[in-house]
Amino acid sequence: MGGKTDLERVVAYVPPELKQELEEWAQTDERSVSWLVAKLIDKSLQERRKQRSASEVVNMR
Repeated sequence: MGGKTDLERVVAYVPPELKQELEEWAQTDERSVSWLVAKLIDKSLQERRKQRSASEVVNMR
């Protein structure tokens, strides 16, 4: 595991209880916390893009 990657690093500070919950979730899914957080960010950005696209369509009318 590990090694070189073309991915960028992002650092976030969260309360201990959120970190614990993320660790438990990742362990349940047999994934790393890093992988889980990356997927959550990706999902949130996809939703944001959809909202922005819908907003642009409404503003064009």
